[in-house]
Amino acid sequence: MANTGITVPDELLEDFDDKVFELKAEGEIDRDASRSEVIRTLMEEWVEGNSTSDSTATAATAD
Repeated sequence: MANTGITVPDELLEDFDDKVFELKAEGEIDRDASRSEVIRTLMEEWVEGNSTSDSTATAATAD
């Protein structure tokens, strides 16, 4: 399995972690799920077309 690193703004990561915490509290996500597991699941859903999001991703590169 590849070990991939990404760079995200601190605020986005905090918001993501807050959302994951909420979903764990509501029982939507296993309480023991790591951030990596959650991201991997979201990626799989997006690739398989099971995502509820209709948004498209915009890639940006840092120079």
